[in-house]
Amino acid sequence: FSQMKKTALLGVSIIALATAGPALGQSQSTITQTGDNSTVTVTQGGPDGGNVSTVDQSADNSNVTINQEGFDVGVVDGLTNTSTVTQAGDGQDVQSTQVGDDNVSLVTQDGVEMEVLLVQGGVNSSSTINQTGTDNFADVFQEGDDNISNIIQSEEDGTIDVDQTGDRNTSAITQEIRIDNDTVLTQSGSDNTSTVIQRASDGTATITQSGDFNTSTLLQGDVSDDQDATIVQSGDRNSVDIQQGVDGGSVLDNDNIASVDQSGDDNVAFVRQSSELNLTQISQSGDRNEVRVEDQGDGLASTSNQNNDAFFIQSGDDNFASANQPGQDGRIEVNQPGANNSSTSFQDGAGNDVIINQNGVFDTSATNQDGDNNTATVTQEGIELYASLASNTLSPITI
Repeated sequence: FSQMKKTALLGVSIIALATAGPALGQSQSTITQTGDNSTVTVTQGGPDGGNVSTVDQSADNSNVTINQEGFDVGVVDGLTNTSTVTQAGDGQDVQSTQVGDDNVSLVTQDGVEMEVLLVQGGVNSSSTINQTGTDNFADVFQEGDDNISNIIQSEEDGTIDVDQTGDRNTSAITQEIRIDNDTVLTQSGSDNTSTVIQRASDGTATITQSGDFNTSTLLQGDVSDDQDATIVQSGDRNSVDIQQGVDGGSVLDNDNIASVDQSGDDNVAFVRQSSELNLTQISQSGDRNEVRVEDQGDGLASTSNQNNDAFFIQSGDDNFASANQPGQDGRIEVNQPGANNSSTSFQDGAGNDVIINQNGVFDTSATNQDGDNNTATVTQEGIELYASLASNTLSPITI
């Protein structure tokens, strides 16, 4: 984690915005130590005091460092910042810095070699971190106002990095059941919501919300390895829902990749990946578009290596595209630069290809491939055109 630690520590530079001064109000610090070879350091400042810290340390060979220095801007309850740390187990470390006002942090560690780096520089933000298991790491940086971050790490070698520099953002990240999961979440926009649940092994999630009023939901199922999801939402009011691996299933769902980029507004992306080696890439630069990958892979043990690919580009507006790939080695490419177009594709065989280009308006395409090694190409450039291709229709078809 050395590189991530270096990055996280840069957030402490926000302290430079403050000018240290003597506390004029009443700050409170309560420390209870029942473990061995552990340390607690609390520093409380700010012009009016009002900081509260509570540390309950029963862990051995552990450390807690708390820095609180608020400025009482807009604080109505008399409390500047509140920090609560509970440590049990062995080899734990918490470094918490609160430079803003009316922020609340709650850290609970019970296990071996947990680490938390927390910086709160805004106003009225809250951070809750609960770590059990072994060797988990959480880094939370809240510079904006009214942000909420909730983290649960209950297994081994999990890494979570949350940056909330916008306002009124909410994130909830859970790493449980299996090990070695990584999540990086950046919310620089405002009024965004992100939920990540990682129950796989070696799962990776990278989420960036620089727009406003976006939502993202990601689940990486428990009987799986090496899932990879990337979500970028730079537009506004977009929605992403991805599930990789059947949660609670009996078939290994490994090595699936999903990538969604929403630079337009009011777009929807829905992805379900089961079995192995499936790839979905979605780009939505237009507005009010929707992509639904209903079933990429069939989740059956006898055909676990699916190797399906699906690519979608929606640069126009008000388009719809869906794909269902329970077969193997299928490939679907959909390009919709037009408006109000609809495309549906189904591949149940093996080695099938579909290429759809819809540059017109109110055009419809429906493709069904039940056989093997078929190719279908549809190009629609007119208005209110309809194309339907069955199992063995060959390319090209231009309407």
